[in-house]
Amino acid sequence: MTTLALVADLMFGSKIAATARAHGIDYRGARSLEGLRTSTAVPRLVLVDLEAELPDGDPLDAVTEALEREPRPRVIAFAGHLQVERLEQARRAGADLVLSRGGLAGRLEAIFAELATST
Repeated sequence: MTTLALVADLMFGSKIAATARAHGIDYRGARSLEGLRTSTAVPRLVLVDLEAELPDGDPLDAVTEALEREPRPRVIAFAGHLQVERLEQARRAGADLVLSRGGLAGRLEAIFAELATST
């Protein structure tokens, strides 16, 4: 089971990776849209940092592209709590769950525990 993540903050990305691995979930990080596109992983979960400064596009495109993957993964988008418009754009794009960065941090254990027990 794999999680694919586009996360700008290396420290936060490390926290996500450690939590995923603690639940037996393979974590793969990407730093660009191309990195997400060319990943050979078949993720059950895609995490998208809406504030990531990408060399090749807008992180909102990662939400849209993740939703088009087969099989379709769960897509969680996040940004700082003051990024109200970005968070709303992710909702409109169809992300399954849209959270503030702090909201995601507080729910990481539950998200990965649920993912680890789902089939």
